[in-house]
Amino acid sequence: MPTFLLPVTRRSLSFATTLLHFSSSSSFSSPPVQFLISCKSRDLAHALRSQFPKVVASHEHESVPDYSDPKDLQEALGVCDGVILAASGCGDDVINLPSNPKDEWLQCEQNVASLVTKDHFVAKLSWTEGFVGERSPSAVGRANWELERELKEKCGGGDGWAHNLFILRTPTGMDAFLRGRLFDLVCGRTLSMSVKRGRIALVHPLDVAETFSALLNQREKVGEFGEKGVVTLTGPEALTFQDVAEVLTAGIGDKVNYSHFPLWAVKPARWVRGVPGDAIEEELAVIRALEAGAQEQWTRTCWRICWDVSRARFASMSLRMQARGHVPTCFSVGERCLCSR
Repeated sequence: MPTFLLPVTRRSLSFATTLLHFSSSSSFSSPPVQFLISCKSRDLAHALRSQFPKVVASHEHESVPDYSDPKDLQEALGVCDGVILAASGCGDDVINLPSNPKDEWLQCEQNVASLVTKDHFVAKLSWTEGFVGERSPSAVGRANWELERELKEKCGGGDGWAHNLFILRTPTGMDAFLRGRLFDLVCGRTLSMSVKRGRIALVHPLDVAETFSALLNQREKVGEFGEKGVVTLTGPEALTFQDVAEVLTAGIGDKVNYSHFPLWAVKPARWVRGVPGDAIEEELAVIRALEAGAQEQWTRTCWRICWDVSRARFASMSLRMQARGHVPTCFSVGERCLCSR
C-alpha cells in the first residue's frame, strides 16, 4: 500500500479531514493508499490517526514530521511513495481579498516542493482555472503557477511528468458562501458585488475532496480526465451573481436583491477599511478578469469521476441548503469537529 505524506496546516485542516474521510470510506475492500501526517501539532496528528486509523500511518517513535523543518521533511519523504500538496485547502477564492504571499500554506508547499524527487508521486490541489499563470492578476494564482512549474521540472518535465504528477484546478467560490463571508449581506437581503456579468461555476468543497480522493485512488486514470495531468473541476453550471441572488431568494423564501457595487467605488471603500493599496489594485484586477469571463468555464469532471451522483451537488442546491441552515460551515466528520475555529 503506497504511503503519501500529507502536510496539514491550519488553513487546510478542514480539507485534509474530509479527504481522509473519503479515503477511509472508499468502495474498495481495503484503502488503496495511506497517509503520513506532517504538521506542527502532535495532538492534531494523533487525533487524525485515532479518527481515521485505516488510512493514517503511525509515526515512528511517536514523532511527527514538521513541514517547516527541512530535516523532518527529508526523513518523512524518504519513507513515503508520494506527497499531497493541499496545504491551501479550498478556502480561498477570487471573491475574497488576496492572500498574503508569506502565508503558512505557501511556505509549507514551497518547502515540500523543494525536496520532492522524480521518484515521488505528487498530487497537488491548485487554484482555479483562469487564474493560474505567470501573469495572473492574483498573487495566489502566480504562486500556484510557480509551484506547478517547479513540480513539473522535478517530476521529469515534458510528457513524462504526467505519470507521477496530477494537479487539480478548481474554483472554490462556494466556500465564501459556506463560510459566511456573505452572511451579513444575505441577512440584509442585499447581495452587493462588483462583478456584473461575469460568471462563476461554483463547486462544493466536499466535491473537491471526493474528486481528489477518487483521482488519488485511481492515479492511472488521471489522463482520462485532464491534459498532461492537469484536471479542471468546476460546478455543473456557471452562475452570475444575479443568479446567485435568485437562488438565495428561493432558499430563504424572501427576496434577496442583487446590487452592483461600482468598480470606481471599490478603492475608496477598501481604503477606508485600511486595506493596503497593492491589495486593492489586485482585487480590482481580479474583478476585471472575472467580468471578462475568466471563470465562466464549466465541466462535468466531478460527475465522471464520482459515480455516486447523489454526492455531487449542484451549486444552486447547496446554496439553498445553506440558506436554510442545512449545510455545516465546517468540515466536521463524525461527532467531533476538528476545525480550529
